Amino acid sequence: MIVFVQFNPRVEKIVSLSKMRLGGHNQAAVLRCYAEGKGIQASMAVKQLGGEPFLMGFNYAINGRVITAALEQAGILYDLVTVHGELCTTLKIWEEQTGAETVLQVPEGFVPAEAIRDLLFRILRRADDHTIIVLSGSVPQGVPKNICASIIRDLQPCGARVILDTSEILLEDGIEAGPWMIKISLEGMESLFGRTYQREIQVVEDARKLAARGIPLVCVSMGALEALLVDRDSIWKSHPIPDLPMKEERGIGAAMVAGICLAAEKGNSPQDMLRCGIAAAGAAVSQEQNQLCSRLDFEQVLPQVSIQAL
Repeated sequence: MIVFVQFNPRVEKIVSLSKMRLGGHNQAAVLRCYAEGKGIQASMAVKQLGGEPFLMGFNYAINGRVITAALEQAGILYDLVTVHGELCTTLKIWEEQTGAETVLQVPEGFVPAEAIRDLLFRILRRADDHTIIVLSGSVPQGVPKNICASIIRDLQPCGARVILDTSEILLEDGIEAGPWMIKISLEGMESLFGRTYQREIQVVEDARKLAARGIPLVCVSMGALEALLVDRDSIWKSHPIPDLPMKEERGIGAAMVAGICLAAEKGNSPQDMLRCGIAAAGAAVSQEQNQLCSRLDFEQVLPQVSIQAL
């Protein structure tokens, strides 16, 4: 089973209008409305690729139905701890005359300690040595920054494989707990190690340092559908896919994680995990805005993915 933990779900609405009238009435048209969050996106990508994901995390009493309705429409099973307060809402206003975009954000509600304990209990109850658990994104108000590290340590006795796909303190603390894999961007690596990379070998050196700290797999996404996958003994690199249409950038990272998870669930090799991750990301960028990726696009892109051992 592949379980995605979405600590901080949100809804994103994109609207357009001719010209913003500050202090006046504005009539806008809704272009898109999404249930957002890395875990939500990745679970939807797994579903669209033919897998059966399960989503856990927090939800909110006020307008949280947006999240559950999106999951139900996608056919994704879930177990969310509902708390008082309002779901984080991002409103993007696109002005047609100028092309300017204004972003408004309503912050999420506070998560109390009893809700955190409830979520941790539910995660532990569901996990076993056949479970892949993905911890991703940020955390809402009230949730401690060491929650990922705590979950990783608590899951170790049952043998669940944990993929850490976070940043900043959540990532730093989580690394110390020893996840099975971390998925990190090039910018995340630069922030973690405090330097700007000039050459690929520098990225490889730092990724190997992470592997030497007891993390079996380190996946570094490097943009343009390129990535490295590093363990203690080996390094694999994907190469850009030629002539792939770039229709959509939303959800590329989530799709990559989805592809990796599906390959890992089947017991595939690290090379195949990277290959499937890149193929899923390629399927996402070639997709229109109505979905993250499709099984058909994935199968068409997969043979085009080139993986090299360094």
